[in-house]
Amino acid sequence: MEPSKKIFTESDLANFRRSSAYNSLLHTLNVIVSKVKGIEIKGDVLDVSLVTRKNTVKDQKPSIPKLSADDSSLRLTSNSDINGVLAILRHLEELLVDTPPFQGERRFGNLACRTWHDKMNQSIETDIVHNLRFTEKTKPYVADLKYYISNSFGSRMRLDFGTGHELNFVAFIGGLIQLDIIDLQTLSGGDLLVLFANYYDLVRRLILQYNLEPAGSHGVWGLDDHFHFIYILGASQFIEDKNAPMVQQVLSSQVVNEFKSKNLYVNAISFIFKIKQGPFNEHSPIIYDIHSSVSLWTKVLKGLLRMYEVEVLGKFPVVQHFWFGELYSWKDQVTNIELPSNNIDFDNENQDAKLPSEDLTKRTTLPTTKAPWAMPTTRTYHLPKERDLKNSYNNKSKP
Repeated sequence: MEPSKKIFTESDLANFRRSSAYNSLLHTLNVIVSKVKGIEIKGDVLDVSLVTRKNTVKDQKPSIPKLSADDSSLRLTSNSDINGVLAILRHLEELLVDTPPFQGERRFGNLACRTWHDKMNQSIETDIVHNLRFTEKTKPYVADLKYYISNSFGSRMRLDFGTGHELNFVAFIGGLIQLDIIDLQTLSGGDLLVLFANYYDLVRRLILQYNLEPAGSHGVWGLDDHFHFIYILGASQFIEDKNAPMVQQVLSSQVVNEFKSKNLYVNAISFIFKIKQGPFNEHSPIIYDIHSSVSLWTKVLKGLLRMYEVEVLGKFPVVQHFWFGELYSWKDQVTNIELPSNNIDFDNENQDAKLPSEDLTKRTTLPTTKAPWAMPTTRTYHLPKERDLKNSYNNKSKP
């Protein structure tokens, strides 16, 4: 069964929180975060030119050169399962090189991005089957995996990118772990960081080359125009790292220049400095607030995890585009019974529900979590220990 839309209105969010999919997403998030704790990205994995402003009055978009055979050695790991995913990302990057933007000024969204999406959608199933390790038992889940990875790079119709697309990539990796296509027992945090570093570099190339609009942005009152999970990964990297900078110093140019090639949190902040001008506290007040009021990386991480549950998994404009199939099912996580949803007319091509004289994404106000690390919460985040990770997946009901 291929994934299908279940979240049509804001009232469906209550059932989403009860679903097996919601539990699986939180579990995947915790497993990944635990794996990368205290680990630094090594070598030249991240392309710092994508997050570095040129010393010119008007920053130019970075060129995207073709990759040579020598370049590939910097992007691979000792884990063959991860290398299979990296091969998929490399092919998508090559398609990006072969699909230059159309000439002409446009505030947001170069239409050549739709051509890239068409090429990606035509090849992604072949890329998955060719590069990943399937068995007869796991082959039926290609449709699920194809959906989640193809929706990890922004919207073809809306020409935007946001945290919902980032969520789809997390779901894709979680699906590979559920199916044992990625062996959790041999998976290291360093391997995961190489994987996510390549993903974020590719996404930034898409954003810069096609001038993609932020999806579902809260404006200055959001954490970031495009990302959230990258900050969670980077904050976890700094946990138990004796060389980690002080939280209050992260926005300084010295720390940004030192850590943007080896920590995803700082790398994301460097990207903000690249694409935005003016006082940081004005265009990114939430991040500025973190580094003005929090002193411990453990507290930053817990706050970001709470904020992710509220601002990403808990926001209708974000998760309305997350679909449910076998890997992430629309079933009650306790009873395993199919949950109801407010099904309305739906346009598959546009991936938007049709409501009379109303934009679905504007059906709800967008209150923000301005300082989640300072808020009371009913959920306590205890990251699992390394030895517990494999058992936790084995104890879950496998597809």
